[in-house]
Amino acid sequence: MRQLPQLPPLAADRLVAAGRELDLHGWVRRSLAPGRELAGELVAVCSAAALPDDDDATLVALAEGVAELCAAQRQSFPDNLCCDLEFLVAQALRRARPRPDPAAALTQQLARMSRLQRLYGGDTAIRFRYVHDFVYGFDWAKWVGRDPDLRAQVGPFDPEFLDHLERRAQALFELIDADDEVYGQLDGEHSRNPFPFSREPVDELRLHRDLAARGLVPVAAWDPDAQPCWRRPYAALRIARAEALGLSRPATS
Repeated sequence: MRQLPQLPPLAADRLVAAGRELDLHGWVRRSLAPGRELAGELVAVCSAAALPDDDDATLVALAEGVAELCAAQRQSFPDNLCCDLEFLVAQALRRARPRPDPAAALTQQLARMSRLQRLYGGDTAIRFRYVHDFVYGFDWAKWVGRDPDLRAQVGPFDPEFLDHLERRAQALFELIDADDEVYGQLDGEHSRNPFPFSREPVDELRLHRDLAARGLVPVAAWDPDAQPCWRRPYAALRIARAEALGLSRPATS
């Protein structure tokens, strides 16, 4: 096992403070990694992604971006269950390193992902409950599978897919405004569930840990060196596993 680089104090302190803030609000980040209960601490996640040649400015930008991403997720998805960030963080660094200004590239990319969390969460009309479909690649695999000739080389956090998510959010706002049959307007404080299976917390955790144990998650987000895969019919497989576990239900809005 390689020795993890030590983060500069400014970066480490920022991540420790961000973790304490999550804890203060009771945001328990569980893991889908088989055999692990909790997601990695933010300092450990960022240290594992860093290389000795990464300069301090890059690692401080990483820490700031990851802290803001977690804040956006916690504020927009207060009921979220699992949030493994190892692959997302490592991939963000890999994309940034060849750029002329890696720190600026990281800041831009992570800020964009933070804005996306705020578009899809409980503070907007979309009001999804979890970050799971984004972090673990279900939305990405579905999108690539619709046009693999054009999209097969696009990764789950690449700009092209983030472009799609921004456009999709605007399309969802229009559907909701029109009170669409699937994406209609919600009463009260209910979260949105357009899926034919329960997404209540106990069911969500049971289903997705079952999927992870069977290798049926498109992005093994707990592994910084994961190889995302879109080629399997993950949406259908998730529905099938939900049915096998007795979690099926009519789709509701």
